[in-house]
Amino acid sequence: APAPSLVEVPPVEWLAAKGTAVDPELLKKGVLEFRGGETAAMERLQGWMFERDMLKSYKETRNGMLGADYSSKFSPWLACGCLSPRTVYWSAKKYEKERVANESTYWLIFELLWRDYFRFQGVRQQGKLFLPEGEGLVSQEWVEDDAGFQAWAEGNTGWPLVDANMREMRATGFMSNRGRQNVASFLALDLRIDWRKGASVFEEFLLDYDPASNWGNWAAAAGLGGGRVNRFNIPKQSKDYDAEGKYVKHWCAELKNVPKQYVHEPWRMPEHVQKSSGCRVGVDYPAPVQTRFAPPEGNRGGGKGKGKGKGKGGGGKGGGYNPRGGDPTQPSIKTYWAEKSSGNDVDEHKPRPKRWKA
Repeated sequence: APAPSLVEVPPVEWLAAKGTAVDPELLKKGVLEFRGGETAAMERLQGWMFERDMLKSYKETRNGMLGADYSSKFSPWLACGCLSPRTVYWSAKKYEKERVANESTYWLIFELLWRDYFRFQGVRQQGKLFLPEGEGLVSQEWVEDDAGFQAWAEGNTGWPLVDANMREMRATGFMSNRGRQNVASFLALDLRIDWRKGASVFEEFLLDYDPASNWGNWAAAAGLGGGRVNRFNIPKQSKDYDAEGKYVKHWCAELKNVPKQYVHEPWRMPEHVQKSSGCRVGVDYPAPVQTRFAPPEGNRGGGKGKGKGKGKGGGGKGGGYNPRGGDPTQPSIKTYWAEKSSGNDVDEHKPRPKRWKA
């Protein structure tokens, strides 16, 4: 069917033809079966908050990535208007009155305030929300790197935490808050690719997409807010929040037999370990995309991974390319990893409140 004009409402047949095929087997791997409507939304609220009593420990579990109850996951219903933020607020206040008021109950309410914050910012900024420089508080130059962007979008960067999160989103329409912060930081700050490309991918795949939260958070992740820039050290984040590698193995089947000590940095595997685990870097799993800070040590030559991210089958680029041309102003790999000797992220000082969703 011909594409409708900009002023026409697209017919159902045209929308269906444009739809993204869903893999039922991958969908089963998702954290939750999201069903639309107010009834399903209220079932989720009642079940998570009261029946399973998960709110009391929300602050401790909210950075998880596997399982249905590490966070509220109210965001898809909030975004679609199936659940009112006032309903969530008053339910949390009821929980505080009847059970316990602690940091976790405070934190859930605080997330609702962040949600409002981005809506007010959207009203204030209007069209500036979609400019490459945001409000213009910070000057940034973005790199044209189609291969790097495609690898990121399809979950074939060779950096397991990034790949696992992108594959989860493409397969299920959901990604954890911790995952969103990491993949956004990686695209905008490590690869220096225009943050709006990442925001557009999120817009396409996320069930809980809304313009204010999505574009506002992406601009903040790209360092355009004029304040502190939070750059995430991907290997460290991986080890902090997925110590056993269960999450990355769940979404990156190529890594299922990789020993724990290498699963977050597979390029460090000796050749004999790659062979015994059935995961040859650059062949079975992509070699890592080089970032602006430093190329990973070990296997970083060319070659293509099998690319088992959703839908694209035959794989992303195998890393090892450097579209930035070896900028001498960037720290060398020796300097970069020396800065990591303390185990701290370069620019991530203290944990910040989650802004993506409640």
